[in-house]
Amino acid sequence: MKDFYDAFYRALEHSRAYHVFCERVYGKDLGQHGFADVEQLELLLQVTQLRLGQSVLDLGCGDGRIAEYLADRSAAHVSGLDFIPLAVQQAQQRTTAKAERLNFQVGDINHLALPPAAFNLILSIDTIYFSEDYTATLAALKASLKPGGQVAIFYSYGREPWVPVEQFPKDRLPADKTPLAEALWSNGLAFQNWNLTAQDHALALRRKVVLEELKPVFEAEQTMFLYENRLGDSEGIRQAIEDGLHARYLYLAKENSLST
Repeated sequence: MKDFYDAFYRALEHSRAYHVFCERVYGKDLGQHGFADVEQLELLLQVTQLRLGQSVLDLGCGDGRIAEYLADRSAAHVSGLDFIPLAVQQAQQRTTAKAERLNFQVGDINHLALPPAAFNLILSIDTIYFSEDYTATLAALKASLKPGGQVAIFYSYGREPWVPVEQFPKDRLPADKTPLAEALWSNGLAFQNWNLTAQDHALALRRKVVLEELKPVFEAEQTMFLYENRLGDSEGIRQAIEDGLHARYLYLAKENSLST
C-alpha cells in the first residue's frame, strides 16, 4: 500500500495526463485519488458551514491540495495528516506562503495522537477505509473535537470485485446500516447523511471516457499504472452500482444532533 502511494505522489508532480484527468473529471486538479469532485466539496462546505476562525483536521490529506482548496474557500485553519511522508513534504513545500492557516504532518490513522478538544471540524475524504477499527478511530476523533464540533466523512460502501455477489451483505447498504454508521452510533455520534450514489455512478462513467481518451498521454509519460489503477477502480464501482451493491454518502456527525 505505502509503495503504491509513494509512486502515486511522485508521479503526480510531473504527470500532465493526471492533471488533465482531474480537471476534466473532478472539475479541478486537487490530486484526487477518490471520488470527491468539486461539486461534492462545495456540498461539504455548505453543510459544515466552514468559516474563518474555525480549526479543521483533514485526516488522510495526501499532498494537501484538497485541504488547501477548503482553506482558500473558507478562510478556516486546516491541519493535514497523512501516512506518506513524500505527500506531506509536497504539501508543506507548496503552501509555505499560507503557513498561517495550513500545516501538515505525518501520522497514522491507526495510531492517532491528536490534541484533545482541538478541532471544530474533522474531515475524512475517502480515507476512513485505512482504519483497521472504525470504532476506535472515531473515538480518537471525537476526543479531539471542540464542544459542538463535527465530523464529516465521505464514505462509499459496496461489493469489491473479488467478493461473490451472494456473499455481499446488501442489507448494510442503507446509510444507517453501513459499517461506518454502526461505528458512529457506537461512539454516541448521531448523524445526517446525503446520498451521493448517483454522483458516484456519473463520475465512474466520466472517468472511463476521459481515461480512454488520455491513454496515449499516460503511455507516453510511462505512467500507465495511474491509468490502470483509476480505470480498474471506476469499472468496479460502476458495475457494483449497476448491480445495486454500492452506495456513497456524506456523513455529518455531531454529538446530540438529530439523525436523518
